[in-house]
Amino acid sequence: MVNLGIIGSGNVVKAQHFPLLMANSDVNISWVLEPYNDLPLMKVLNIPVFKSLDAFDNFPSVDIVFIGTPYGVRPPIYDAIRGKVKGIYCEKPFAKSVKEHLAITNDYEDYTFSIGYNRRALGHVNIIKNIIHDGVFGDLKEVRCEYGYFTIKSGRFHSDAELSGGGILFESGVHWIDAMLFSIQPNDVEIINAMVEYNAGLDIHTDAEFLLKMDNQEDIDCKILITHLQKTEDKISYVFEHVTVELYLYDESQPPLVIPHNASNNKTYEINNFLVGIGPSTAVGQGAKYWEDYISSFVNKKVSYTNASECLMTTKVIEQIYGF
Repeated sequence: MVNLGIIGSGNVVKAQHFPLLMANSDVNISWVLEPYNDLPLMKVLNIPVFKSLDAFDNFPSVDIVFIGTPYGVRPPIYDAIRGKVKGIYCEKPFAKSVKEHLAITNDYEDYTFSIGYNRRALGHVNIIKNIIHDGVFGDLKEVRCEYGYFTIKSGRFHSDAELSGGGILFESGVHWIDAMLFSIQPNDVEIINAMVEYNAGLDIHTDAEFLLKMDNQEDIDCKILITHLQKTEDKISYVFEHVTVELYLYDESQPPLVIPHNASNNKTYEINNFLVGIGPSTAVGQGAKYWEDYISSFVNKKVSYTNASECLMTTKVIEQIYGF
């Protein structure tokens, strides 16, 4: 049994993480730290609620701390718990530079630190990962990632650049970038061009191009569009020599599509995740599996795809875009 403390109780924590952790038989929630909101459910469940980190040494001892607070308030949390817990699961977004990423994680064993890039557990992402690395359609030539909607989220967290750390790229687009990189597994990335537009210190439009450096094939051209200035089709397109495979990361009802090039009948084919049985096809399922696999990694002291050391390339892309 792993004893776990939770810091923060925002919407994502309450609606997604908390139910999954309560349902996980390998996890015991020992306490919650929430300075602003009353949490009557915790009283019903007999889970202690604390209001400040000042008395952290007097909290019930835990193995792992889950940090679900906004990016901008985390530095004092990292400082307060350093050396006092064995592991951390930190919600995304995580870091804006490789230096920052390593400064946070270097005090922990690789298998103990996780970042909430849980789209990695999605069956559709892993199907495409296998297609690429098994060479089912030959070498991957190009990848295009597009995600965009007009509405800019309101509220203190989403409108405060210091608190959120960034706009749509850092807050939401990072999931798309991470899923794309995880499925392709490049050795390195090299930025070619990037245009970022800002409003009140928050990025609202990113149009970037990279080269993904590979071991056993030519570099892959990668184009990224993350924007509040237009509605996009919200997909990752993997372009092979004779087909394109489209992944709809946020649409649970849409399996990946295989689109043959120059087909006379314009026919497309669905890759059915349930037939392949490679992983969950829902947001709830991917979240549960990601937590399960991280806890397994922690208990067995074995690095897995959930660990921060395996997500460093995502941070590098974010750094190169913001720094271009």
